[in-house]
Amino acid sequence: MLRAMYTGVSGLRTHQSKMDVIGNNIANVNTVGYKRSTATFKELFTQTLQGASGAQGGLAGTNPQQVGLGVTQGATTVIHTQGAAQTTDNPLDAMIDGNSFFMVSNDPGFLNRFYTRAGNFQIDEQGTLATPDGYKVLGYKMNDDGTVSQEPGELIVNKADTMEPTTTKNIDLLGNLNSNMAMVDGTGKLLDAEARTRYMDTRIYDSLGNSYTVKLKVFRDAIQSGTPGAYTGYSNPSWKLSLDSIKDANGQALSAPATPALDPVSVALTFGVDGNFTGVDTANLKITGATDKAFGTKDPATGLYDGTIKIDLSKITQYGTDFTIEAKRKDGNTAGSVDSFAINNKGELVARYTNGEPKVLGILALAKFENNAGLEKVGGNLYQDSRNSGDPVLGRAGQQGYGTISNGRLEMSNVDLSYEFTEMITTQRGFQANSRIISTSDEILQELVNLKR
Repeated sequence: MLRAMYTGVSGLRTHQSKMDVIGNNIANVNTVGYKRSTATFKELFTQTLQGASGAQGGLAGTNPQQVGLGVTQGATTVIHTQGAAQTTDNPLDAMIDGNSFFMVSNDPGFLNRFYTRAGNFQIDEQGTLATPDGYKVLGYKMNDDGTVSQEPGELIVNKADTMEPTTTKNIDLLGNLNSNMAMVDGTGKLLDAEARTRYMDTRIYDSLGNSYTVKLKVFRDAIQSGTPGAYTGYSNPSWKLSLDSIKDANGQALSAPATPALDPVSVALTFGVDGNFTGVDTANLKITGATDKAFGTKDPATGLYDGTIKIDLSKITQYGTDFTIEAKRKDGNTAGSVDSFAINNKGELVARYTNGEPKVLGILALAKFENNAGLEKVGGNLYQDSRNSGDPVLGRAGQQGYGTISNGRLEMSNVDLSYEFTEMITTQRGFQANSRIISTSDEILQELVNLKR
């Protein structure tokens, strides 16, 4: 009977431990990045009353006679399934959609590293990207030459930073030219030139950050068929690109002695039967001796644009769909100061300036492990690696095996309350059943004691 009582005690202990796990899961149902745990049991050990025997002579074999002596907790396993997304619209919140972890540290040398799925980050008074508990978020810093550092470290922003103006050197021509564009009226006469012209505007900047509006135009030319008064249509339609005007921020056009012009002046745009561009990939917009028409005098000290802009034509198409042709500046900007910071969907920490331009300051470092369940919880939504987790392998969002980043979102707890409540009921019943073992064994012992009377 004593053996049965101790077996019941072991059952109470293990079911209480499982209830602790369930309670912790439920308590963390709204904890950012929390991963639920499960508790499983195993038999404690077994007393063998008689061993097994094989068949011998005329006797058949016999099975072993064993009595179990209780239960113990087999394993507590962290379940690293993906949690649901909670939209916060906080620009510094980030959620990993995948199997990796953010890396943080409380060590000045960043050697003491921890790992977390909670991406609720903030910037402290020194401009350091950190967790709410002050752990520094580790990432790869962008160097001044545009390269990315190879060793992870803290990511620091300078709230007083300014962006210097840069000159525009490149423009992209994008979109579609409608191959079904109307060319003639009801008599077969070519429409006037304006009806066969489309315009595109884009802004460019000089070395001082002064802005100018470049207006380009594409014109569909053709040869009129027939004779005046008896038009029958047209032939050899073709597109031509040319410069319409360049104006400063005050709307004043650049003129002599300035000589803004395309090189060549009129660029033929040709396309294959599949609608893809087949002509010369680039045209050059040259601006020399730039002068503001309002004053009519050349003054190099004003910083008015003086140089060449390369226009990339390779991305335009000619399909039988609507016009979507547009010109986009690829570089160049006016001066600006820091306006805000955000983490984008590439895991990049980006500063946004008052001139509308972004600047990548660094990239969040991510870590993945061979065995996520082998990580040790250390509190505060943090994990540390262990002998059974494997060493961390570092990478970035978007690389194979690291998942992607959703910005302005947080990963919610993966606790399923319906599952936890079901587990709670079965655990409670198991606890009650084991308590009956103890009470029943006690009653039997009481009867045994009463035999003396």
